[in-house]
Amino acid sequence: MKSIIELTGKQARDFLLKPESYINFDIPSYFSFQELLNQVNKYLTGKKLSDLRNSNPREFDDVNYHILNNKDGKYSWRPFQIIHPALYISLIHCITDKNNWKLIKQRFNDFQKNDKIECHSLPMISESDNKTDKESQIFTWWQMIEQKSIAYTLDYRYILQTDITDCYGSIYTHTISWALHTKEEAKKRENRNKQSLIGVAIDSHLQDMSNGQTNGIPQGSNLMDFIAEIILGYVDELLSERLKLLNISEYRILRYRDDYRIFTNNPFEAEQIAKVLSEILSSLGLKLNASKTEASDNIVKNSIKPDKRYWIVNKRITDNKQQWLIQLFLLSEQFPNSGTLDTQMRDFLMVLLRSKKEDTNLETLISLVTEIAFRNPRVVPTSIAILSRLIKQIRTKQEKLLLLKRIHEKFKQVPNSSYLNIWLQRLSIKIDNNVIYDEPLCKIVNDKKINLWNIDWLDTAMKDMIKKTPIVNQSRVRTLRAIVSKKEIERMVMQNAYDYE
Repeated sequence: MKSIIELTGKQARDFLLKPESYINFDIPSYFSFQELLNQVNKYLTGKKLSDLRNSNPREFDDVNYHILNNKDGKYSWRPFQIIHPALYISLIHCITDKNNWKLIKQRFNDFQKNDKIECHSLPMISESDNKTDKESQIFTWWQMIEQKSIAYTLDYRYILQTDITDCYGSIYTHTISWALHTKEEAKKRENRNKQSLIGVAIDSHLQDMSNGQTNGIPQGSNLMDFIAEIILGYVDELLSERLKLLNISEYRILRYRDDYRIFTNNPFEAEQIAKVLSEILSSLGLKLNASKTEASDNIVKNSIKPDKRYWIVNKRITDNKQQWLIQLFLLSEQFPNSGTLDTQMRDFLMVLLRSKKEDTNLETLISLVTEIAFRNPRVVPTSIAILSRLIKQIRTKQEKLLLLKRIHEKFKQVPNSSYLNIWLQRLSIKIDNNVIYDEPLCKIVNDKKINLWNIDWLDTAMKDMIKKTPIVNQSRVRTLRAIVSKKEIERMVMQNAYDYE
């Protein structure tokens, strides 16, 4: 496997044009963006998007499509965005331009010069037909973060862990130019709007997506993960310079996106490093998360996430599905929305898939799965697959419809749950097609005229292309079964694995 900066510009472009790079969170399999990406890419090749606009996209506040994903079943949520395809493709073309890509790769070489600060969160590309890009990313986290952390017990006595508060939502877009061209060059009056500078071009595209705002970048694509790494790599470079001036040399730092693990033999130096990191982040409009900053002299224990430690200690092997689900519910109470819960729910799904037994107490099993999903929205896709297989065993159509209604009523209590509705539609689509969803991504399954993105700012030709190119595979919708299929499950198990984050 390779990281994105080991690719040529053309290879990077091809990687970012994959639908799983465009949307790296899980959605039902009947949504297909590949044809749209291909059409827009072909149309924009050799052209500038600025020549294909009727007006400025910054005049509109709905250019990207926003999906709210509730994080705790209550009042916390994570906003995902499906980026406007014209802006997405245009930005890819800018970044992977031969000269721009050469500059970006050189800057990453600069960011990584200090081998004491290691970044392992660049988008990864699988070179094997048997492993997806997502699986390569997961393996990188496990091998280079968790396993390496434990190995550092041979060399260090202390670990300090911390992360950045609301990293993507707090990024100041002008800092992308600072990272790529230096702050001094980027802030020169003649360079501030110079579109030939790739940092300015990226900043400009991001503002076009967000009503002209300069705070925050969209979440939900490998492209934005890569752009975040430009800024975080710049932080690594600045931190390295500051620590050298302070004559601090006996340390190691492992970084995965905005999560830091700082290893030292001196607790005072660990605190110093965290203080310097906090000052650098503050100068870029970011800040450390005080509630998630923890120091310890037990590196092995703190190298393994608390939810995983809990499950290792408390897991009990059982053939009884109800007992297993109760164990998972108790895990979710201790560690809501955790990666371990997500992993174990997927394991439960795979066992259910292979099971030949007819389950008893189906209403109880369905209630437990629904309650786990209600409190832990992270596991909603897997829970929907489980529910579809349990509901299949219900004997009468009337009972199925009644249970489906009760599940819907339960989930209606979850605020900011557009992502949940997308998956609820997958559950109900072949059981009761009379269920109405207000979410536009749900509506588009039955109505081709729905537009996910504002296209009023584009010229007529591009408007027509986006309108006419379907993003729902209707033949796949027609052949869907009420239960989530093995193929859909395999896709979820491979792609909806966030336990490394």
